[in-house]
Amino acid sequence: MRTQVGIIGAGPAGLLLARILQVHGIESVVLEGRSRDHVLARIRAGVLEQGTVDTLNEYGVGERLMHEGIPHAEMQLRWAGRRHALPLVDETNRRMTTYGQAKVVQDLIDLREADHLPLLFDAPVESLEDVNSDRPRIRFAHDGQQRTLECDFIAGCDGFHGVSRQYIPDAEEKSALREYPYGWFGVLVEAAPNPEIRGFAHTTRGAAVCSARSKTIGRLYLQVDPNENLDAWSDDDIWNELDLRMQDGSNNRLNRGRILQRDFARLRAFVCESMRFGRLCIAGDAAHIVPPSGAKGLNLAVGDVRVLAEALRRFLTKGDTDLIDRYSEICLRRIWHSVHWSCLLTDAIHMAPGQSRFDTQMQYEALQHWVYTEIGRKHFVSSMLGLPYEV
Repeated sequence: MRTQVGIIGAGPAGLLLARILQVHGIESVVLEGRSRDHVLARIRAGVLEQGTVDTLNEYGVGERLMHEGIPHAEMQLRWAGRRHALPLVDETNRRMTTYGQAKVVQDLIDLREADHLPLLFDAPVESLEDVNSDRPRIRFAHDGQQRTLECDFIAGCDGFHGVSRQYIPDAEEKSALREYPYGWFGVLVEAAPNPEIRGFAHTTRGAAVCSARSKTIGRLYLQVDPNENLDAWSDDDIWNELDLRMQDGSNNRLNRGRILQRDFARLRAFVCESMRFGRLCIAGDAAHIVPPSGAKGLNLAVGDVRVLAEALRRFLTKGDTDLIDRYSEICLRRIWHSVHWSCLLTDAIHMAPGQSRFDTQMQYEALQHWVYTEIGRKHFVSSMLGLPYEV
């Protein structure tokens, strides 16, 4: 097989990159190691920055988003048993929009398949070859056969555990990792989210998060120890603990319903500052992981892809290497800003093991700064809404 850009991974980064390249007349092949059903069943982020919404609309993937997306007007923060609301719209009317990542992926897959463009599922990548030459190759398996995809460029959008990053020689040396001593026990529930109970709660029992995936589906999280036996939690245990952590002195309660799915995510922050080697670039979770508190993972991937797509367009159509040479530098400005904010928010709302009263008071001070001071509110809103995309 032969193409201009070989894309590894059919998540939002890989699929959106393929779509943008298609609009600019550049051919690509997307390889995904898992099945189509598995990709569409993955439960991931569900909050989009304005820049992500605008990008999806710009490239013709926003029709369902504009119909089903839920705009955010405020962010709720709870601590010490009280509820505080922050307007989450800036002076230019930028806002966040709830729209599940699975829906973004579904929209991109449907569009690519409707255009009859190559998207191979159950095609695990086994190795990359000659990534520092002008004819890099991807070795992969598909339909019981070993196959080779020859490209002008390879885009590694295959996630934190993918193969792409290992082919960047200094990736490990230029990587930084922080692992948190707790995780999120997440549930997807068949119950209309209560708009009066949204956002983050800081409690001495641990953090809780209540968000929506649609008008009828909720996504809820509890902070738990990584070694917690989650099978021991009954549905009633989960709902009762959520009610305890989200209480704010009002009579508002979560709408209860059937729990459709349970999962656990260990919180970590990771950045690989070397995002390119020769004819290979990595993007999205292959290059960085953020704690989910800031809802930045998908949005950072879109930022990477916008830069990478334009860099590839200039390189493949004009022979201009300037932007591809600065790919890591440009992306990292946005990446580190978003990672920093996500870690600040994570540190402010979670209870660490053995946390002292002094530590808790420092968290209250951070939360009060964001809610009660003008400079704090501006920092919170601008950080949540994200930096503008840059090329």
